[in-house]
Amino acid sequence: MESDSDDPVTPAAGQRVMLVTGLLGAGKSTALKVLEDLGWEVIDNFPVRLFDRLLDSPAPEPSLRAPLAIGFDSRTRGFDPRKMIDRVKRIGQRPDIELTTLFLDCTGSELERRYNETRRRHPLAQDMPVSSGIRAERELLEPLRRWAEVLIDTTDFSVNDLKQAIRDQFAPTAPREMTVTVTSFGF
Repeated sequence: MESDSDDPVTPAAGQRVMLVTGLLGAGKSTALKVLEDLGWEVIDNFPVRLFDRLLDSPAPEPSLRAPLAIGFDSRTRGFDPRKMIDRVKRIGQRPDIELTTLFLDCTGSELERRYNETRRRHPLAQDMPVSSGIRAERELLEPLRRWAEVLIDTTDFSVNDLKQAIRDQFAPTAPREMTVTVTSFGF
């Protein structure tokens, strides 16, 4: 999973691709924002049927192609976990793709608390309690959870804890140069 280079835009074996999924409310959007800050090209809720076309599109210069993070979940058009696993297995066999799957999980009670706090309706529980939607989604996503290479449980994480976990797991290992900004003004 680690690249030979310290630069996140230079993949070791080929195009670095990470699929980011998990339960709604577990932190997928936060994880994608952190990956973007780390130099990844990020696409959220990308239609599954266009996945192959995206990976086959030519880069302006392959050596400068940024790693790609694609977020998807139960709301994504054409989403079927078993078909997604089959498709990703085929893509993972390509020599020009270095593929990783990240699954973000969280306990049902914490997800329910998060939904109630934001007063949002769970997409799979339109006329039911939030807990019913969470159970249905957990059952739907279980094949992806079992199959994912990286699992992060965000139950006890604050937003900052999740951001740090993503940085720890996916940031380049070389220390960054320090940037110093000096601002001077007078009256």
